[in-house]
Amino acid sequence: MPMRPDLPLRRSGMQVRRPQIRRASPRLGMAQVMSLVLMFLCLATAIAISGSPSFAARRLQINGGRFTGDAVVRAIVGMDNSPNLFRLRTDRIAAAIVELPAVASVKVEVRLPDTVVVTIVERQPKMIWTIGARRYVVDDTGLIFGEVDAVGNPVPLSAGFDPAATPSVGPTASPQETQSVVPTEASASVRPQGSAAQSAKAASKSTPKATPAKGAKATPKATATPKATPTPTATPRPSPTATIPPSPSLVPVPTADPGTTPGPDVLGLPVVNDRRADDSALTFGDVIDPVALDAGYRLASLTPAEVGSAAPSLDVVVDDSYGFTLSSGHNGWVAEFGFYTETLRKDSVIPVQVQALASLLSDRESQVAWVWLMADVADNRVNTYLAK
Repeated sequence: MPMRPDLPLRRSGMQVRRPQIRRASPRLGMAQVMSLVLMFLCLATAIAISGSPSFAARRLQINGGRFTGDAVVRAIVGMDNSPNLFRLRTDRIAAAIVELPAVASVKVEVRLPDTVVVTIVERQPKMIWTIGARRYVVDDTGLIFGEVDAVGNPVPLSAGFDPAATPSVGPTASPQETQSVVPTEASASVRPQGSAAQSAKAASKSTPKATPAKGAKATPKATATPKATPTPTATPRPSPTATIPPSPSLVPVPTADPGTTPGPDVLGLPVVNDRRADDSALTFGDVIDPVALDAGYRLASLTPAEVGSAAPSLDVVVDDSYGFTLSSGHNGWVAEFGFYTETLRKDSVIPVQVQALASLLSDRESQVAWVWLMADVADNRVNTYLAK
């Protein structure tokens, strides 16, 4: 039967009514609520503590500092502003303190309720290197990191230390020292023409020495190329009636102030008086050249008995005219050891020179004014002296 076009089309099939599903929002459990509350309480507590004066740094404990002044450390920590212990950046403080010349390592700790503890490990002093009126302390690498007074008491680094602002001291003597009388014919000698010291001085002028840069303390700076010195030649006996021109070697070394007394940390170290022009501007953070450092340590460590002397002490001076000299003090004898280099005239000849000096002084010390020690294993050596 044909379908009528005015009737709607009906399709057979099964229809099912589906109920609507409502999804419930997850509810916070008691543990989660307590955790959120605890987090907010901790945050509020931290904010309150970091701003509370109850945890301000009021005490600074410094351990292990002899050359590092308390005022410098206090300024770096910022103790004058009473910083809050919870806001203190101990890593930054340690990084700033370790830049001080004498500091090898440092540890910064916070101890509640009000204490900052700074533990410093300083460099080990090897000897005292005197430049002008400054008595510097150097370690085994030659790094200048500290200073002592006239009797060897450590001088702590003062607040506001600035290596670039440290005044340089020239090699000339102080006003009191310049009044010393230049040795006369009875106690002086002539410097022969063509001698080893003059040859060394001329060679040293032809090779300028690089002055170490001043500034922050870091890995010891590279030292300058040692001065070239020709192999010493035999020195003829000088005329006993001649005199030598004034020289830094003849100026007495500074003496200790009678009013200064040794303290518990006094350093009994070998002392070298450096009067070379190239070293006059050296200061904290600079490095002594290794040849001079080794030679100076060898000579300054000698005792009077080892050189056959009855003098109470010995003075070591290095200058541009005579190199290293050893003397028994004002109006005593002067022994010229000369110049040393890494290749031509090594300081390994010092023991031979010391033996020669001891043999010469053993029975005539009171008669000797000036001694030339030209001993060298590769030289036809001649050791001579000038009598008083």
